[in-house]
Amino acid sequence: MSKVPPLLAAIILGAGIAVCGYFVGDGIQHLKPNNRYVNVRGLSEKEVQADTAELTVSITRNANVTEELFPKLDAVQNQIIATFKSLGIKDDEIQPGQWITKRTDRYYLQDDPNLPRLNVYGSVTVKTHNVVAVEKAVAKINELQTATNGAITDTSLFYSFNGISALRAEMIAAATKDARNAALQFAADSGSQVGSIRDASQGVFQILASGSDNDDPASVKKTVRVVTTVTYELKD
Repeated sequence: MSKVPPLLAAIILGAGIAVCGYFVGDGIQHLKPNNRYVNVRGLSEKEVQADTAELTVSITRNANVTEELFPKLDAVQNQIIATFKSLGIKDDEIQPGQWITKRTDRYYLQDDPNLPRLNVYGSVTVKTHNVVAVEKAVAKINELQTATNGAITDTSLFYSFNGISALRAEMIAAATKDARNAALQFAADSGSQVGSIRDASQGVFQILASGSDNDDPASVKKTVRVVTTVTYELKD
């Protein structure tokens, strides 16, 4: 088999590359106009009020013998429960916690031998849809602290909103409309027209403290937020 002269081979190779380059370049030129698109996001937010509240009040009492210890905590617990009921919180919305008894550490007794030997810890938890009643209960905590001679050691408060399902359709529609408005603005600025939706995805619904980008469990006012991402085709 005869060999192709080096110069001729180089000419053939160069011509092949040029032809391929022409077709590749021509394909890109035609691809761009037919695949122009814009990716936009749409936002929808709604201010809501928490529909569920959970309040836990931690309490403690101390004594030297159990005969004195348990009646003390029982009296405090009953006083707190009575206060909650007076504010409109129902029996089945109030849950007393388990009592835990601990002995005072010897380390502390060495410094003060007169310290009570026994300590008992308990709690009262309220979980209700009566958010207003819990707000009133929170406002009573300082008063209860005084009335129980400092028996309250801690409180935890958690407000939540569980009504997203009722807002879902409305908010997604609003977010999608917001995304289309953004696409229309982009198209107007670029001298194009918005075509059909090429792709769309719905973000996760977020529940945040009102006026914040984070959730504060103690905030009764919430912001429900959802972001949609939509890709629109653009036409000349």
